[in-house]
Amino acid sequence: MNNINPNAGPELCVRCGKCKASCPTYIEFANEGMSGRGRIELIVQFLSDEIDPSGILDERIYTCLLCGACDNSCPRGISVTGAFYEARKKLALTWNARRLYRTGVKYAFTNPAIACNIFRFLDQTGLKALFGRSKLFRAIKKLGVDIPDNRLKNDISVFRTSEPRGRVALFAGCAVDFLYPQMGAAFIKALNNMDFEVVLAKGECCCGAPLLGMGLTDEAESLARKNLDTFGMLNVDAVITLCPTCAHFIRDVYKDIIGEGITNATDISKFICDSSLISCLKPSSGNAGRVMYHDPCHSVNYLKSVAEPRAILRALGIIPEEPAEKGCCGMGNAVRLLNDKVSDALLGKRAASFDGADMIVTSCPNCVMQLGSLSKERPVRHIIELIAAGTKGKRS
Repeated sequence: MNNINPNAGPELCVRCGKCKASCPTYIEFANEGMSGRGRIELIVQFLSDEIDPSGILDERIYTCLLCGACDNSCPRGISVTGAFYEARKKLALTWNARRLYRTGVKYAFTNPAIACNIFRFLDQTGLKALFGRSKLFRAIKKLGVDIPDNRLKNDISVFRTSEPRGRVALFAGCAVDFLYPQMGAAFIKALNNMDFEVVLAKGECCCGAPLLGMGLTDEAESLARKNLDTFGMLNVDAVITLCPTCAHFIRDVYKDIIGEGITNATDISKFICDSSLISCLKPSSGNAGRVMYHDPCHSVNYLKSVAEPRAILRALGIIPEEPAEKGCCGMGNAVRLLNDKVSDALLGKRAASFDGADMIVTSCPNCVMQLGSLSKERPVRHIIELIAAGTKGKRS
């Protein structure tokens, strides 16, 4: 867990500047207004009505990646990201610049199946080209996002195994369910091979992170309550996600917005290591070449899942190399869709850091999406895909 003090509001910031050393946007642009300290000063003035909403304020608040590095580094324990959520909520009520995008986010993440069908229809009919001038559609095209015909969840909700040692639920999240169902299939295979039954909860909805990030607090709270009810009814040992943002939200952020979180939520690497399942992993055949591991921001700053994925890779016979420089890939908080200048700058830095790698491995589907746009020749894999290949069992 991090060092956040629930009683420390942004007004207690003494502007010591410690957060600047870990802020990805400040490191990249060396602009005080793009550091945690600088943004907090603006937020305090905005929330106290000392300044009015403006284009500059909007840009400063929405170029923050919500990566959580400042939360970890603040000596007073201020929830910097919590202050951003409050500022974005007020902007949603007082500033119309992002109204159209906000409406789209609200619809897409409360009705993801319908939204995906619409996007697939536009793509398959060629009508998507009509929106080519849209900043949003240009960003999506740059990511190379293709929506598969079939989502992860279907009529089967429990994947059983004989003589199970336990039962877990997969919190798929929007990205795995609709964009990367193969990751969910790999999860089911791996956990079944480790003799765990896997439950896909039909009542699962978006974790709420995209909505809260756009100031749609009421909508995020509604989704949180639905997920809490859905997973609270399941008799499972753990709720496991393949997305560190989902894990952080359903476990930690839910406590802040509705008073209760899914306490047994964890990510796949933590679960395997904490449950002493690493002995189930065997080296895969073939040579993966030079493999570099990318740490998702929320894995580092909130889940503290750093050593675990590297231990798993070593158990799979892969000695991961460290990139020349670590940091955010630039996808966080949908900055790829909101401000491609910031996203491109951070992604470019990561590209240079991974020079020479034959494969990039990470633990976040959104990082897979962003890093995958670097080069189609160099594979970017979610660690669950390697885990599934390295587990031997009845579903192999």
